[in-house]
Amino acid sequence: VNRRASLPPYTSDFLTNYELGWKTMWLDKSVKFNGAVYYMTWEDFQFSVLGANSFTEIRNAGQAEIKGAEADVAWQPMAGLTLAAGAAYTDAKLTENYCGFLDAQGNPVTQCAAPQAPSGTELPVTPKLKANATARYEFPIDDYDVHLQAAWAYQGASWPDLRIDERSILGKQKAFATVDVSAGLERDAWSMEFSILNAFDERGDLQRFSQCTAGVCGGTTYIVPTRPRTFSLRLGRSF
Repeated sequence: VNRRASLPPYTSDFLTNYELGWKTMWLDKSVKFNGAVYYMTWEDFQFSVLGANSFTEIRNAGQAEIKGAEADVAWQPMAGLTLAAGAAYTDAKLTENYCGFLDAQGNPVTQCAAPQAPSGTELPVTPKLKANATARYEFPIDDYDVHLQAAWAYQGASWPDLRIDERSILGKQKAFATVDVSAGLERDAWSMEFSILNAFDERGDLQRFSQCTAGVCGGTTYIVPTRPRTFSLRLGRSF
């Protein structure tokens, strides 16, 4: 049930997913390569908007499809060293117009003169590309187990809203990449790790929104950024 009494309840949505995946090992099990390709149809999918007086409303759009692939690989070229990487590509878009209103039976109307989001519009908060890579080296020094690690993560650009007018007001969530580095040691039940998170102080867009309805408050866009460069020291003991 929507918060606004004048709006009808939103309907159920249905997702049908077709997926083909694989898990493999190569070079005497020193390389692992996994992945999947997928195709989804999403009927009457639900999403939230800020309506009149900035009340959150749940809407149904007609039909969307999602096509993509993901894969990850891990390689141990020598004792103690592990190299890993992964990536995912997602093409998610409307396959029917979103007009912004329902018919008498409560179903989304898909034929109108000026749709709020025409067929082919990318779905919101869905970057086309995400990727990551990690290098970790573990080795002993006297009675200590030491590790060094560096991790890189990338997220592509995406839109914060489905509707075209709201996109022009809020702008696009830009692509960004972050790097984390850490070093640690363990002995018996004790451990210590020093980390630098977001080492290059990248300020990526995690979320963009307006405080009220975008057409009213859109001049002031709020951005939730990635956490700034952070230094961390962690001590632990296992029992």
